[in-house]
Amino acid sequence: MKPTVIRKAAWPALVPGFLLIAAACGGSGGAQADVEDQLGFTQEGTDQRHGRVENLIAACMRTQGFEYVPVDPKAQRSALLGNSSLSDEDFEKQYGDGITTLFEQRQKLAAGPNQAIRVRLSETEGRAYDRALLGDGGGTFVQAMDTGDFSQLGGCTRKATEEAFGGATVLASLQTKLNELDKQIENDPRLVAAIAAWSGCMRESGHDVAHPNDVDSSLHQRLEAIVGPDAAAGRVRGPNLPYDRAALAALQRLEVELVLADTRCEAKHISDVEEKVRPDYEGPFRENNAQLLKQVPAP
Repeated sequence: MKPTVIRKAAWPALVPGFLLIAAACGGSGGAQADVEDQLGFTQEGTDQRHGRVENLIAACMRTQGFEYVPVDPKAQRSALLGNSSLSDEDFEKQYGDGITTLFEQRQKLAAGPNQAIRVRLSETEGRAYDRALLGDGGGTFVQAMDTGDFSQLGGCTRKATEEAFGGATVLASLQTKLNELDKQIENDPRLVAAIAAWSGCMRESGHDVAHPNDVDSSLHQRLEAIVGPDAAAGRVRGPNLPYDRAALAALQRLEVELVLADTRCEAKHISDVEEKVRPDYEGPFRENNAQLLKQVPAP
């Protein structure tokens, strides 16, 4: 979806926004292109890797005696948006970053073939199905890519994700290294000054936000406060969930306003600076981590 790495740490910087909708918004900023391309985190590559994980999950579930229908990320995105070719600008005008604005659509979309399989099972079988699929953590591949936190993955989802990234050790090392790279870039004095200017720009737009990372994190927190953490994370689904519809609608309007202001302020104060700063750190990163990067399979 969006431009700069500043808003989201490490993994989400390379795979911006919710994975299901990421490719709806073109691609990420050119300043990130070198490392992204090397790792296969272009939008097309992201879809391919997601599709591979889905197929690996299905194979793993079969070995445990369960049926799982692989999700096609492109088809799911089209179903979610009704249009898979929105420009960045049009997407943001309609959905902001898609965090709260697509909550209802994701709820409806969750009632797919795997949910249908799940509801046919007995209570005991259902618990076994969930454990096989998600383990104890309950995290999904999409959530892990969106948050950068792979610690909540378990079961076949964890096994498939690790295989798609070259193994558990490679995945953990790559996550750590990318976090370190992100911090180095963010702490560069030029970018620190740019972020301060961005914050002032946001205040002038009516939004008191200290750091670009706070844009999405605050939206996630406010969504959880309205619908509950389980529903916000997709662990509880259904058309009749008890939450304040009016409060969610107000938050959705706020998201669009907030993201559009963020986009304007990033373009004014951050984007050009980051484009100059990033190569100073990406070059050494690639040199110092050449062996690790080679271990990451192509999508």
